[in-house]
Amino acid sequence: MEFKPLVNPRIFDVPDYDQHHVTQCWEDASIHRAMSNESNYAPIPAVQQAIIEAASQANYYAEDPSYALALRSKLAAYSAVKPENITLGNGSIEVLDLLFQIFIAKPGEDECVLVQPDYSAYTPRIKYFGGVIKYADTDANFVPDADAIIAQITPKTKFVLFSRPNNPMGTVMPKEDVRRILETGVVTFVDEAYVEMADDGTSVSPWLSEFDNLVVLRTFSKGFSLAGIRLGYVIAHPELIRYVNRSRHIFNVNLAAMAAGNAALDHMDEVRQIFKKLAETRDWMTEEIAKIPGLKPIPSKGNFVMINVKETGKTGTDFVNHLMGKGYMVRDFSKKAGLEPGAHFRISVGLPEVMMNLLGEIKLYLNQ
Repeated sequence: MEFKPLVNPRIFDVPDYDQHHVTQCWEDASIHRAMSNESNYAPIPAVQQAIIEAASQANYYAEDPSYALALRSKLAAYSAVKPENITLGNGSIEVLDLLFQIFIAKPGEDECVLVQPDYSAYTPRIKYFGGVIKYADTDANFVPDADAIIAQITPKTKFVLFSRPNNPMGTVMPKEDVRRILETGVVTFVDEAYVEMADDGTSVSPWLSEFDNLVVLRTFSKGFSLAGIRLGYVIAHPELIRYVNRSRHIFNVNLAAMAAGNAALDHMDEVRQIFKKLAETRDWMTEEIAKIPGLKPIPSKGNFVMINVKETGKTGTDFVNHLMGKGYMVRDFSKKAGLEPGAHFRISVGLPEVMMNLLGEIKLYLNQ
């Protein structure tokens, strides 16, 4: 049977997702994972126990996110908003998909403003829903440029979307620039996936009481060490939260994820120790990488460090391949839109002793 004439033609604009690197790590446990910005710290013991206990009740549905008042109340307190400002998703990427469905009403006409470089999942998903993408550049320091974003806004713009801290660079748009974008009145999605590793006060979620057009995305995948559980949430005006709830499937968040989220928020003193360790290791790595001739780390507020290797005479791909041969999987950004071709690779922050050994391998490679 020929399916191509029957399916939505926009599917042909969406590339197959290449996740061989994840499979490779599962198949070979000796590989050090430093490629996907996962946390290399296991979930705290209370979270692990909550997941185990949830397994004994897996024959029942979890609460639907429209209810789940205990978890939403804890998230509201954590985010300085109200429970009615929050709903949950199977990772924040599901919530983004729901928002794209809601806002892109006229495929081929409705416009969306993105930043380059930014999270690679944004573009293909928006294209699938038929959004017309306008790109804004970062500045010379790879900080998303508010003036460039505002210049791309037209009467057809449905929303602006950017990550803060930026993924993949780790830079943070100044709050005053976020405010200027919000003051245009356009709906603004701020993806705060990495905010737990940033400085205190970085989040703009408390601004929701001032700006109805602010939408904040969050996840438990990074600082909370729960990438495999798939739990994310959106913070927005209650009317928009109702539309998100109407758009999603019922019971979209599983019982183990609900239990893990509740347990993590009940033990934030322990969880914050993970945030602290990741940030401290990142800052140490940045200082050490800067001492290596030819390498230029980009100052980051995420749980990763992007490195410019141009002055070494090698490419990002060269470093990735060499380190893979030594048992370290890092991420190649040689072909990333918005970056100089061949000039970058990125290391996800891991355990300090592993990062020390990884940097040692880089030094040996450059001294060959």
